[in-house]
Amino acid sequence: MSKSIMIIGAGPAIARGVAEKFGKAGWSVVLTARNPERLADEAAALSAKGITVHAVPADATDPVALRAAIAKGDALAGGLTVVHFNAAVVRMQDLFSMTDAEVTSDLAINVAAGLRTIRAAVDLFNDRGGTILVTGGGIATHPNANAASLGVGKAAMRNVVEALAKPLAQRGIRIALATVRAKVLPGSRESAGVAETMWELATDPAGPWELDYRSV
Repeated sequence: MSKSIMIIGAGPAIARGVAEKFGKAGWSVVLTARNPERLADEAAALSAKGITVHAVPADATDPVALRAAIAKGDALAGGLTVVHFNAAVVRMQDLFSMTDAEVTSDLAINVAAGLRTIRAAVDLFNDRGGTILVTGGGIATHPNANAASLGVGKAAMRNVVEALAKPLAQRGIRIALATVRAKVLPGSRESAGVAETMWELATDPAGPWELDYRSV
């Protein structure tokens, strides 16, 4: 059976690095993001490198659209092996200068969309097993008051992955998180390094629930 990964929160930095790593290893790739034009550009960049890629536009803050996108990705790939939650709002702003609407919208992506992705992936993998990957951040354990909503989001996702690792493993589902302790730019050494970390998490069923990535 061929292997495939669906990346929710496709973009040119971490997501593209992960897609290239898995795609060059023969996996098919499904990309999801809410901007259809940018998503098409990402898919085209991967396709040009000989990677089998599908694009499924969806807003991760819409629970109905998110579940539909995951179901479509599963169908397009002939059965997903990995679902990777990579969506986030990276807002360098302190809590007190944010508006109420900004707080709500950031948490809708950084936390609620992540929890919904995990729920949908567990439903999908329930009978056959699979792997859920989450992009974490060093800010989860080393807070920064000037990045309030991002820190809350990464801490929340790290909390839920740790809490679910053992009970999901008992059901044949692996969930793991890469804590990224570096700035990641498109096409950078860090992008490739994070991708290697994700690959290790995805391909080692006996591995830990968390791996750190640090730029060297």
